[in-house]
Amino acid sequence: MKMFVLKPAVVLCWVALFALASCDNELDLRNNETEEAQIAENASLGENETDDVLEMLDEVESALDPNAGGRTAGWKYPCAQVTNDAQARIITIDFGDGCAGPYGRQRRGKIFIAYSGAINDGVSNRIITFGNYVVNNRGLSGTIELRDISTNTDGTVQSVKRLTNLTVTFPNGGSMVYNGSRTRTWLEGVRDGDPTNNVFEITGSIEGVATNGRTFTHRIIEPIISDWSCRAAGNFARVAGVVEVERLKGFVSRKRTVDYGDGTCDNQITVTIGNRTFVVTVQE
Repeated sequence: MKMFVLKPAVVLCWVALFALASCDNELDLRNNETEEAQIAENASLGENETDDVLEMLDEVESALDPNAGGRTAGWKYPCAQVTNDAQARIITIDFGDGCAGPYGRQRRGKIFIAYSGAINDGVSNRIITFGNYVVNNRGLSGTIELRDISTNTDGTVQSVKRLTNLTVTFPNGGSMVYNGSRTRTWLEGVRDGDPTNNVFEITGSIEGVATNGRTFTHRIIEPIISDWSCRAAGNFARVAGVVEVERLKGFVSRKRTVDYGDGTCDNQITVTIGNRTFVVTVQE
């Protein structure tokens, strides 16, 4: 039987090749982490826009309802035209070619709200669609439904936010498309009549796909707390809770989370990809 003996120079070459491959793999993982972090961040920012729309829904209906005792009368953003077609049961919020609307954000285009019962009845379903709507250079299209509104035994109001092909387009031309449902529990603000004091607890999962075809699941593993008094102060509304980004197509299987914080009003979220952590200042 012949014996093969590797020369030292050959062994060194193999070691060098393995080391180079290892470095390349490490570099690929690092590059992937950056892209994964960006997807996780954009998924969170995009879905936050749906919270923003539902908050405006509450403000508009409160302003239009003559029996909403204790609430501020009238729509407080005169740059936007609000009309109610009572026969068709459609409310239109028209920001025209652009103006500073709710929470100081720049908006243009239209939001359409179809309601099945009476304005501000707190029970009927709402279906929200858009007409060339853009907020802070992010475009929204698709459908948001607010459904299954009910009151829990502790007096909190619960509903389901359903997204159907809800598409958020970012200033760089990239986009996220969302489908799925979240459960929203209205913890505070429902009784005092001031929508800017609203606090919600959000749970559930949605599916998404990015422009580059990366699909993902956005699953809440610790309930999100969305505090609109923080939003009114110019900060990010989501102040607590953890989301896990699962089944991110095209990447290795590892844990990816977005942590919204400990309840402090600020503009920071923490994205963790594997063993690396990115602290992101939200650019609204």
